[in-house]
Amino acid sequence: MSKSNAFIDKLLIFANKFSSQRHIAAIRDGFVTLIPITIIASFWVLVNNLILSPTNGLLKNFDAAIKWADLGNQIYNGTLGIMALMIAVTIGYKLAVSYGDEGLIGAVMGLVSYMIVLPAQNIIADVNGKTFTVAATLTQTQTSATGMFLAIIATLLSVTWLNKFSKIERLKIRMPDSVPESIAKSFNVLIPIFFVTLILGLIEVLIVWIFNTNIPALILTFFQAPLVASFQSIGGLLLYVCFSNLLWAFGLHGTFILGSIGEPIMLTAIQENMEALKKGIELPNIVTKPFLDSFGWMGGGGMIICLVIAIMIASRREDYRSITKVGIVPSLFNVSEPLMFGLPVVFNPLLGVPLIVVPAVTVTIAYYATALGWIAKTSVLIPWTTPPVISGYLATNGDWRAAVLQIILIAIGVLIYLPFVKASNKAVIKETTN
Repeated sequence: MSKSNAFIDKLLIFANKFSSQRHIAAIRDGFVTLIPITIIASFWVLVNNLILSPTNGLLKNFDAAIKWADLGNQIYNGTLGIMALMIAVTIGYKLAVSYGDEGLIGAVMGLVSYMIVLPAQNIIADVNGKTFTVAATLTQTQTSATGMFLAIIATLLSVTWLNKFSKIERLKIRMPDSVPESIAKSFNVLIPIFFVTLILGLIEVLIVWIFNTNIPALILTFFQAPLVASFQSIGGLLLYVCFSNLLWAFGLHGTFILGSIGEPIMLTAIQENMEALKKGIELPNIVTKPFLDSFGWMGGGGMIICLVIAIMIASRREDYRSITKVGIVPSLFNVSEPLMFGLPVVFNPLLGVPLIVVPAVTVTIAYYATALGWIAKTSVLIPWTTPPVISGYLATNGDWRAAVLQIILIAIGVLIYLPFVKASNKAVIKETTN
């Protein structure tokens, strides 16, 4: 027992250190800041494709209505279309604040650093498919979620270097006391910013000169593509889901802790699906953030909504039934904490097993159902609080089969939870007898 407790203590210490590490926390908090923007953008993607699409929209026979798709496109271009730029700003701000530095300078540094490592020339195509090499341009591939990985890396490096250089007294420009404080601060970081931009600029031009490629291409080939591919495999998906719920079993918010790793990858995947949907081509990715929200986190971590139903069916424990009545409504909106810590589910060996098993089973079924074409791939980023059944329908751009699958998965989850709930009845009987 002491060895088990020691292992749990070490796991808790590691998880807490990991989630509070400044760079991981900056990524996580940067994405949290942008949640309203991503949800708004996804709403207009849903409207354009479910209602205004000229091929299969509900109003496809009304030309006057179809024209309003231009509104959604404009909002998309100004939201998810510049996701990489926004994430550079938010992560730069959060990371600078974590160092105790000026947040606004960190935000500017993040944006500047990302722009520096982008190629000076781009190959673009006109409406007829003819390609041109142009200078001093930005493409939506660079500014959208596709460019997020490079934006994150450039921002983390530049803000960290800026903090290190700013601590070197010789690099500070001292201004007279009569100079306003805001101006003095700007001059203090002038030389550190010069060195940071110089380093990033040198890295980019040397890569272009020596290897005849650029940093975005290298990031895509050696970092972004392998990570996205790993999440698109059933093995990578199950590893992420199981470890996330294992953390939950020990009282740690697994989706929150691992979100800084998984969400950039899954947001990139959903953006690629959105862009493919706009172009009318095959959607490339199965595993996206709304896929996991709809088929792995229904009712919250561990598919707690299934436990709610199982308790109402089979539990004879008054404490379980009373707490579950309080947690029913939150679980409908994917909030699991009342039951996780109220029953509790955490540090509960009986309920910890299905907590890990149920999401693994449901995402596996949903993965293969999607791969076989039984349900549509997710293409709309829905709010994570969207209730089950509705979430599946909306996330797949109005595929009713996804909503039906969610009902089936909830039923399967209930069946898995039931034996463990019944076992908890026996446990309380033994306690009463003793």
